Amino acid sequence: MNQWRTGWMQGVADFRDLGRAGADETLRVRVVSAVAGERARVKLSNRFGDGPLSVGALSVSAGDRVISARFAGRTDVTLPAGQECWTDPLDVTVQRGGEVTVDLYLPKPTVQATGNYSRMLMEVSGPGDHVGSPDFPAVGIPTVEAPDGSRLPLPVPFVCGLEVFGPEVAVTAVCLGDSITAGGWPEGAQELLAPRLDAVMLNAGIAGNRLRTDSGGPVASFGPSGLSRFEHDVLSVTGASDVVIALGTNDLGLPGVDAPLADLPSAQQMIDAYRRLSDRAAEAGLDVTIVTITPFLGSEGYDDSREGIRSVVNDWIRTAAPHHVDFDAALRDAEEPRRLAEAYDSGDHLHPNDAGTDRLAHAMATHLAHRHGSAVG
Repeated sequence: MNQWRTGWMQGVADFRDLGRAGADETLRVRVVSAVAGERARVKLSNRFGDGPLSVGALSVSAGDRVISARFAGRTDVTLPAGQECWTDPLDVTVQRGGEVTVDLYLPKPTVQATGNYSRMLMEVSGPGDHVGSPDFPAVGIPTVEAPDGSRLPLPVPFVCGLEVFGPEVAVTAVCLGDSITAGGWPEGAQELLAPRLDAVMLNAGIAGNRLRTDSGGPVASFGPSGLSRFEHDVLSVTGASDVVIALGTNDLGLPGVDAPLADLPSAQQMIDAYRRLSDRAAEAGLDVTIVTITPFLGSEGYDDSREGIRSVVNDWIRTAAPHHVDFDAALRDAEEPRRLAEAYDSGDHLHPNDAGTDRLAHAMATHLAHRHGSAVG
């Protein structure tokens, strides 16, 4: 039976401190839908804005069809600070794994405050309304300066969800995580599952995100905690059947580095937070999987006391979580289990490289396939 399903989403955070304000420009955002259907709608967010978001026009393109969007019948919309909205349903055919392009025209000076670093980059036009244009006058991919002086693509603002009206899928899992999740293991797991299990893995990773503690100040872009954003980023996701909780690394590593040392939790406080999220998910009818916290010996923020907390928490996840996937075991060094194996270390002793991300994807795909009576090669 056809129904609305989430085909793509991103968790959003507060990027006001980046300070980029555009006016009389068009943004072009390309996303990939995990589901197919014959109608679609797009979600916009001004959740962290200080003022209204004015969108003069918006279009959605899939294949060779370009549709002008409407908002309650209007071609423009003004979204107050803190609010979100959906376009009206659009008659556009979306393919599973197909690219969907969203253009939005910003006629007024607009601080791009709400968004996320995304694997889907955006382009920005020269002056004018170029919504739906086949010859988009891109002026490049805007970047911002990172704390280490490197340049990062500007976070993708405002566009935070795509729903598609189409056939039901077996599993729709929201992956609530940090930068390790944002790095792409959900998409990798979905690709591995595709031949054997009709599964959608939605990436709700936010770099720097924590399980228990909201971020603020100079690192507000680390986002609301898993506890705070669970309703918004998991329970409100259309069609969700599962949640994967992949948070905890930054609860241990950030205090004393990019957060007050007083934020460092005890093992019991972390376990209590996992239990709270598990209970909320179960009440909503979602299956819960919690992943173990991966090693970080050698990274900034590591010490023996934090390693002790990680060990206790991981033991609880392995023995008491509703379901678990052992990301720790997948990535740790055989001789020094407090450290990432060299083959999977990106170089900072915290984040996995591409091979490590692939290994996490395989671990998650194997888990879900096993639960649903399939197999992953």
